[in-house]
Formats: sequence, structure tokens, C-alpha cells
Amino acid sequence: MVIGPSILLVYAWVEVLNNPGFTLADGYAIGRVPWTPLGLFVSLAGSAIGLLAGSIAIAIEGGWWRRLLIVPADAAAALWSATALGVLPFPRFQGPDPVGFAYDLPTAAIILVLMPAALLAALCLTPRMESTPRTRLRRVPAREPWSDSPPDAG
Repeated sequence: MVIGPSILLVYAWVEVLNNPGFTLADGYAIGRVPWTPLGLFVSLAGSAIGLLAGSIAIAIEGGWWRRLLIVPADAAAALWSATALGVLPFPRFQGPDPVGFAYDLPTAAIILVLMPAALLAALCLTPRMESTPRTRLRRVPAREPWSDSPPDAG
């Protein structure tokens, strides 16, 4: 999930350096072979692996709210994947071509695939907090009701 976007960013930066006046978006739009398709493929593959591994780890060991976040994250990625593979229709797109779909609509790929994968990976890697009391109260000593009163009782 890091290597693919890094490839795209570095190659877009190379295009900006080679063509003064270009922006990073212009450098990405040039899309020279083989670096842009390679960066997109690595990004999509890393996101799919991150979604799968994060979903499995959270389903096994996560809390209820983490498990609840698996559903929209996987649903968004499934929606994008179904469109990229040509199962769901999209105007002016002939699937199956996930790399071409990600190149044409990078914002959709980022929002529907990369960000949910990053969210699940982050949730998977962060430890669960133990449910401990957060107040600064002392524990009440355990004593029988018929025993002597505590020494600090007035």
C-alpha cells in the first residue's frame, strides 16, 4: 500500500522536473509505460492484500466497533472491484481492466480501495485497550458487614 503510490509519486515528480510548468497531476496524466501501470498494479494488489489481512485479523481479534467497520470497507472495495472488472456498468468504460479504471479515475480508487485498506490495516495494527476504570478512586477494601469499622472512619 506504500510502494505503489510511491512509484506513482516519484514518476510524476520526474515528469514535473523534465517539463517545467507541469504539476504533479500533469505528470501523472502523462502515464508513461511501464511505471504508471506498475505503480497502479502494486497499489491495487497491496490494497487488496491489506483489506483481506486486516479484515481477517479484525474479525478474529477485534472489538465490536472494529468488526462493524469491516462491512463498509469491504463493501466499498467490492463495489469498485465489480465496476473495474466490468460486472457493474460504468459509462465509457469497458472492463475488465482494474489498472485502466484506476488510471482513469484515481480519486475513486483512492477513496474506495486505498483508504479503506489503510483504515483496516491501521485498526489491525493498533492494540485493543483493556477496559479498566478511568477514575482515580481508591478500591473499597473488602470487609464483612459485621466486622469492626475501618480505621479511617470517624
